Amino acid sequence: MTHASTVVNEVAALSGAAQPGLMPSAVAPLDLDQLYRKHHQHLLRFVQRYLRNAEDAADVVQNTFVEAARCADRFSGLSKPSTWLFGIALNLARNQVRRNCADMYECVDETFLEQIADTEADPAKLVELRQIAGKVQALLDQLPAPIRATFDAVLDGESTYEQAAEQLCIPIGTVRSRVSRVRTAMRLECA
Repeated sequence: MTHASTVVNEVAALSGAAQPGLMPSAVAPLDLDQLYRKHHQHLLRFVQRYLRNAEDAADVVQNTFVEAARCADRFSGLSKPSTWLFGIALNLARNQVRRNCADMYECVDETFLEQIADTEADPAKLVELRQIAGKVQALLDQLPAPIRATFDAVLDGESTYEQAAEQLCIPIGTVRSRVSRVRTAMRLECA
């Protein structure tokens, strides 16, 4: 006998559901052990489809049989015992979904939205940055090839002035002069 079946029997014994004198005479007493053996796997698959979490589904199914044992004396016999059992499981699964959703919302800190806010999402700022980028690109496209190569080596290539001078075979003063001219021209263009 499995652990869940043992739990069902213990709860049934404690609630008095297994005692014949407590059942209404028109309805045959429920055999919870038989219900467990016959419907446990079906209930588990049913609840897993609803919850999409195996651990929560197993808990809900176990609680379904505990609840069935606790309320067995109230089973009126108007439906099949399996229908009654699946109804209990569905209600418990819905409660679990509500708890899971509530847990997700409780975890969120009040400052969460402020932490993820994109400070660069201002549309006016984005348009301005695009315009500046367009002006810079147009200026770079107009530069003579030697000046552009120097500027690219220093800023795009992330080389030092000394490394750029060695790569381009020019004096370091020329590298500094060319980079300074390009920066000055960009400041004037973007001001």
